[in-house]
Amino acid sequence: MSSFWPTEDGWPYPDSSREIIDLDSEADDDLLNIRVPPVHLFDQLDPLEREVIAGRFGLAGAPLRSMKQLRLDTGLPAADIRQALGSGLEKLRTQLT
Repeated sequence: MSSFWPTEDGWPYPDSSREIIDLDSEADDDLLNIRVPPVHLFDQLDPLEREVIAGRFGLAGAPLRSMKQLRLDTGLPAADIRQALGSGLEKLRTQLT
């Protein structure tokens, strides 16, 4: 038996594609999509880019640090820290678009 997702009566968003669903199916595609492991966005970053982004934004268990703190912790010039942050964010941006 097939049916369309409702577009009214409490459905929060209009269903413009009128997705056909199989009510007899044993698997819920939405639940399967939720269980897909996340893409590892940081895998494409260089180690310095990963360290700077994680530290600057407090990601992956790293404490939130200022650019000055990152410079002192790494011992690198501010220009290198800015470059790593910028190039790392650009790589992340391209993966998300």
